[in-house]
Formats: sequence, C-alpha cells, structure tokens
Amino acid sequence: MPDLPAKARLTDAMVAKFPFLPTGQKLVADSDQPGLYLKVGKTAKSWVVQTEVRVLDDRMQKARKTVRRAFGSFPELSVKDARAAAKGELAAILAGEGIGKAPAGVTLGAAWDLYRAALTKGGKSAATIYSYRNAVEADHLLGIWRDTPLADLATPEGAAKVAARHEAITQRETDPKHGGSYAANGAMRTLRVIYNWALERGHVKPHPDGWTPTRQVTFNVEEARDSAMSRRDLPGWWAAYAAMDNRVRAEFQLFLLLSGSRSGAIATARWEHLDVAGRRLHIPTPKGGKARAYDIPLTRPMLACLARARRAARVYQPILSREWMFPGDPSKSKRGEFAGHMSLFATTDAALPCSGHGLRHTYRNACTWAGVEENLSKKLMNHSQRGDVHSGTYGSREGVWPDLLDAQERITATIIDLCQQEPGARRRAA
Repeated sequence: MPDLPAKARLTDAMVAKFPFLPTGQKLVADSDQPGLYLKVGKTAKSWVVQTEVRVLDDRMQKARKTVRRAFGSFPELSVKDARAAAKGELAAILAGEGIGKAPAGVTLGAAWDLYRAALTKGGKSAATIYSYRNAVEADHLLGIWRDTPLADLATPEGAAKVAARHEAITQRETDPKHGGSYAANGAMRTLRVIYNWALERGHVKPHPDGWTPTRQVTFNVEEARDSAMSRRDLPGWWAAYAAMDNRVRAEFQLFLLLSGSRSGAIATARWEHLDVAGRRLHIPTPKGGKARAYDIPLTRPMLACLARARRAARVYQPILSREWMFPGDPSKSKRGEFAGHMSLFATTDAALPCSGHGLRHTYRNACTWAGVEENLSKKLMNHSQRGDVHSGTYGSREGVWPDLLDAQERITATIIDLCQQEPGARRRAA
C-alpha cells in the first residue's frame, strides 16, 4: 500500500501525485485548514470535513460525536477552493445542519426518576418527594404525560396543551373528586421544577425560542386558607376526636394538634426516634431536608397520646407498629408503593371538623393564647428564621431547650383546657 502522509500542507501538485489505493481508504489532513481532509480511495480523491459536536447520548448524558461530511472531489475542486468551502461546511455542522434529528430527550417520567434520586440523595423529606410524585404519577394531574418527552411540552403547541391541562384541573374536569385551583398550581410548579432541573443538567435540549412547558400557564390566585380553629371550636373537635373508631388515626390527629408539626413529619415518625427520658421526638427529615432536622419537646399529655397510639397500632398493624408510630394500611396504598407508615395522601380526616395542616394553624393560635414568645413558637414549629439575625442566627435550640419544653407545657395545657371546657365533651385523652 502506498505510503501517504497522515498530515501535510496540501497543494494541487501534491494531491495530483498521490496514488490511488488498491484497497480501502485513507484520510490526509490539511495542516492549513483544521478539519479539512483529502480522502484517497481506489478510484477517486474527495474532500471531506470532520469535527466533533456535543450531543445527548441514549442515556440523555452529554457526549461528543464525530461528524464527517464529503463535499467535493479533486481535481474538480482545487485545494484553495476546498479550504474556502470547508469553513462553511464546518460551520453548518456545528449549527446542527444535516446531523439528523436531535434526540427527543428525556420523558417526564424518566426525568422524575432522575430528579427523585437527586432529592433522596440530598436528604429531602418523604413528604416533599410524595408531593412531586403525586403530581407526576396521578392521571388526573400530569400522569398522562409520563411517556412524553419534555422537549415536546416545551414548544408553542406543547405549552398550549399544558395551559389547557392547568385549566381543566382547576375546573375539576380531570377528576370530579380531586383537582381545583391549588392542585392545578401545584402540578404546574412540579412540571416547571422538573423541566428546569433536567434542562440545567443537559437531559433535555432547550427550545431555540426559549419555550418552556409552563410558559402559557396563568397561575390561579392563592389566598391563605383560614383553616385554623378558634377557642370556641375546640370542644366540638374534642368530642369528634373521642368518637373516632380508628384510634390510630385519632391519636395521630391529636398529636398534630399538640405538637404543631407538619403532618408528613409525624406520619413518617419511627419509634427509634423517640426519647422518653429526654422527652423529645427527633424529626430527621422534615420539610427542607436533613439540614432542618429538629426535636419536638414532649409534654406528658403528648407522651400519653403516643402510648395510646402504640397500643392501638399493635392491634391494627402488629408488624408495622414495631417500626412506625402511625402505621398505614397496605390494602389502601396508592400506585403500588407502600412504605409502611400512614399514607401522606390521607393525613386529613373527614370525621373531624379540622385535621391535617389545619391543626398546625390552630397550634399557632394556641401559641398566642398561651403567651409564648414568637421566637420560641418559630423554633417549636421549625419555621425558617432565615434573615432574622436576632432570632435565627444567634442562639441554638439546645441552648433554649428548657424554655422550649416550658413553652410546650403551656401550649398543651391551654389546648387541653379549652378542649374540655364544654361539660358534654367526653375526655378520652391526656
């Protein structure tokens, strides 16, 4: 086989002297024009350009791909003309022309799987992950697009479909029992955060005109929900609590009221995190993740509540009650996943006039009724104190632990006293 150079400063005379090859082909790079090659074969000499471009591979990860393109032959196209033409050919390749259809990109379902793994690795709370999962997997929300590439939703047509879906959820057209303005907004926020996360990491190619899935969505106005109870409401709530048949759920709701905690944190509470002697319940992954972990001070009525919950749970779910304070019912699990604890989709109870997050709001009122300082009430409820240098930056929870326990005692006493003011209310706790 003739010995052709791998690279040379090509001239017309040099190229004319290159012999054809008996078999195969060989590329000779031009030293004057990067990316330009002369391809010598058995019967022809042709000009090609070759360069690397960034693409997304089958796993939606950034990768490099070598692209080669022929654009002329010698001697019809001289060395000088080939160098001039090569510049345009290389620019066209880098612009994506002729490379083929860009990959559709990751689907909503696949993007959620990746994002969920990142949330778990980052220590986000189970409640946070459940809220996203519900939006993505529920068919009456975003579940219809689980197998749809995100890039298809980030177009004028796709964004119009997303906006129409938001309106349909708002009007409860996707499910008469679910939906509404808050659910519609929540689903769109979930779609937006997953898309932005995937876009930042190269899992989806951005639209050239900047379209995003939620670009045409007009979010519903959300007003603060007045779900807290007043002093006068508590005796009636107590009577309804005492009459509940499911005592695990009853004690769960009472503990929410006495602790002011978020329902997701209590639904996933484990017995291993209870310190009876230290009178505290550790919450390892609250809203905000592991960095916001905290301890709930426990009063005697709160400990009594947990003791009743344990006795009831041993009858209700003997195995699961060994680990979970408030075990769930596997026969009622949604979408095939069951962790063992009470479902985060069922932390409210129709048997009570106020339940779930409304009890957290009521607890905040009770802090005022008991005369608890705002600084202490924020710490008890694990509210963010970011930006509050005096209360949030200086001091620590451990440093004021006796004060927190004292404040919790006053709040519990106030709530129990108000609950039992009406003579007809039957005492069944504390």
